[in-house]
Amino acid sequence: MLQHRMIERFKEACHEDERIVATLMFGSFAIGEGDEFSDIEFAVFINDDSFDEFEQRSWLDVVSPVAAYFLDDFGHHTALFKNGIRGEFHFMRESELPVVTSWQGYGWFPSLSTAVVLDRSGELSKYASALVGGPPARRGAPLVEGLALNLINLMLFGANLLNRGEYARAWALLSKAHENLLKLIRLHEGTTDHWPTPSRALETDISNIAYKRYMTCTASIEPSALCIAYHESWMWSRELLERVAEPLNIELPEAVIVQVQRLLDKALAR
Repeated sequence: MLQHRMIERFKEACHEDERIVATLMFGSFAIGEGDEFSDIEFAVFINDDSFDEFEQRSWLDVVSPVAAYFLDDFGHHTALFKNGIRGEFHFMRESELPVVTSWQGYGWFPSLSTAVVLDRSGELSKYASALVGGPPARRGAPLVEGLALNLINLMLFGANLLNRGEYARAWALLSKAHENLLKLIRLHEGTTDHWPTPSRALETDISNIAYKRYMTCTASIEPSALCIAYHESWMWSRELLERVAEPLNIELPEAVIVQVQRLLDKALAR
């Protein structure tokens, strides 16, 4: 696989460059899920005194020719390699190594050996050990309350947009609402391995019945289809809130829930 060859060359380059003190691989290949369509992802820690002079793109270009290197919408440095592979890179100072522990809940790997590429001082392994194991458990009232309130907020926002006639904006917002909906679905079905990106591997992670129902929650930008998708998303959201939130005694804003329903009914009747 092309990515495997690039990863090996990347590892070699890290060991060869004395300015690099530690390197951590994360993402699909670190957890054994990488395939021919996957990105490569690394965090690279540079000696503090060398950091300002370290030319990131030039260094990557030696590993594999780079077509473009830029900050993406999430603030990550992204490389588009000429061979068509995408890479995400976090180049940081050695003094920033403790930040690795803050990645709990977002990143994990089965063992240090699958993720730690280079660790000259042993510091990286000390911090990265907090990320070893399986995907973290997702439970508790604060987590569910946050999902519920964000979902209600986005559905209210979208319902207002539908009634205003801003269908393009409402269509874009629906995918944001679905991030929370999919997390509630995953909590209900006990399939939270891909929590940070809840649409990832959805086709195999959730039941066939749930996946088919989710399809009814999606739509094109065409107004009537979009209104139906919002309506189906909201109906399922309310069901899941009853099953997931109510047993935890989470108090939801009933007046707002009623308002969302009224607005979606109004949009559907237009």
